[in-house]
Amino acid sequence: CEPVVDIVARPQEFSESIRLPLFLENLEELNEEQRTAVKEWLQEFQNLFSTSDSDVGLCNMTQHRINTGNHPPIKQYPRRLPLAKKEEEERLVKEMVDNGIIEESSGTWASPIVLVKKKDGSTRFCVDYRKLNEITIKNSYPLPRIDDTLDALKGSQWFSTLDMKSGYWQVEIQPEDKEKTAFTTGQGLW
Repeated sequence: CEPVVDIVARPQEFSESIRLPLFLENLEELNEEQRTAVKEWLQEFQNLFSTSDSDVGLCNMTQHRINTGNHPPIKQYPRRLPLAKKEEEERLVKEMVDNGIIEESSGTWASPIVLVKKKDGSTRFCVDYRKLNEITIKNSYPLPRIDDTLDALKGSQWFSTLDMKSGYWQVEIQPEDKEKTAFTTGQGLW
């Protein structure tokens, strides 16, 4: 089995010609046949790679359902932010609006946001859906057993790790449940 190669491509490190990470020119850890195979696979599926922070993609294979039964809407107020974080909040909301991720809302549901500092110093925009989660009717579909998953990998030689860019924003919500995901900021309801 070949060693696992840990490679991270940053958006600015993409080739202009084929929208693939520049590190693919080398891949020194692989032999020529493996390098060619990896390049062909990645080129075939290059439309699946995020090439910028605003390129989050959209999964159209399913839509999330948020089943709250007949529970009345939960309305929470925005949390107070330090003045230093208000500009960051406004910038992140504008960025999401500009990228078509969010839109203004006028519904009866509202959850507050939380701005979390990441290891690299940037800010992660989070919505506190704990109260919504408390009233959501849980799906009892079982997760796959780890030992069954490991058995299915028997004989495999290639392994990869994929990280969805802003994965939460990639899967659409069923139209009748979208209002339940509304969040509130000092700027309004989204």
